Amino acid sequence: MVNAIKKFSYPIWIIILLSIPAIWALLVPGFYGASDDLHIGWLFEMNRVIKMGQIPPRFVPDLSFGFGYPLFNFVFPLPFYIAEIFHLIGFSLVDSIKLLFLLSLPLSGVFMYLFLREFSNNLLSLAGAILYIYTPYRAVDVYIRGAIGEIVSFVFLPLIALSFLKIKKSGSLRWVGMGAIALASLVLSHNITAYMFFPFVVLLIVLLLDSKGNRQYLANIFKTIFLGLLISSYFWLPAIYESNLMK
Repeated sequence: MVNAIKKFSYPIWIIILLSIPAIWALLVPGFYGASDDLHIGWLFEMNRVIKMGQIPPRFVPDLSFGFGYPLFNFVFPLPFYIAEIFHLIGFSLVDSIKLLFLLSLPLSGVFMYLFLREFSNNLLSLAGAILYIYTPYRAVDVYIRGAIGEIVSFVFLPLIALSFLKIKKSGSLRWVGMGAIALASLVLSHNITAYMFFPFVVLLIVLLLDSKGNRQYLANIFKTIFLGLLISSYFWLPAIYESNLMK
């Protein structure tokens, strides 16, 4: 058992070490200059309304020239929930946002490695995970756009795919729950990425069909998607229902 844990942990540590150059520029003092520095202000608003007892946060008081704005009724809240935890334990607003960006890259690589390991050996899976971290669009998201929702959503894409694959192989309810949490997290991280990823989810489901066991597999997949949408429904359902009130 100890040897198995060590064998599993070595690639994870390699991914973490090799991701350091990708996150090194985040370690400068203060904010690093991405265009979407407004996320620091949004985190300030998240922190303020949580301390006011507004759970879940929806309406922030300071935007729109002090008239307030239903920001988190429509903007993906999960990245700001996580950054708020960092802020509450003592990090500044700026460092909390930077820490979220910093952790998202190695975590996405770890989950991609675990997904690819189901198909290939350690070396190729490790190469795929590093490629996932260093894909140029990821650098654009972090250092140019500062797209906090998209960069967090990349953590959950391989985890969803891994969960669906494990559901097919084992039928374990543990992976149904894991897939549901990952799917809900994707919706709460970046709803547009969730829309774009859904056709690939359908394609993966179809590719995993075989000549036997499809009924139980499809039933578990339905449970996963239903639970994922149910967990995140407090966000997407009001956003859709009240979208006609916004211009």
